[in-house]
Amino acid sequence: MAVTITIRARLKADPSSMQKVHDEVTRATKDMAQQAGDISHMVFLGPQDQREFLGIDVWQTAEQAQAFSGDPRIQQFFAQLFEGQPTIEVWEESGWNRW
Repeated sequence: MAVTITIRARLKADPSSMQKVHDEVTRATKDMAQQAGDISHMVFLGPQDQREFLGIDVWQTAEQAQAFSGDPRIQQFFAQLFEGQPTIEVWEESGWNRW
């Protein structure tokens, strides 16, 4: 069953420079992530503080997401992008009504 992974963190610098880092790395790793089981990737910034980051990815399984995020290259990417370690959580589909 697919899982949703949330990544919350504070960006290291201003959003425009961090977007360049993010977009460069995700362009380079998109195929690798999709082959590893990543179904979708979305990014949000806080409306009051644009350095507050929320990433939402849907993965085929939690194990695939964990293996991908544990890759040293992905850990290096997180270190370039975020102040400190991000908070990563796994969420399962509830089956509840949605729209």
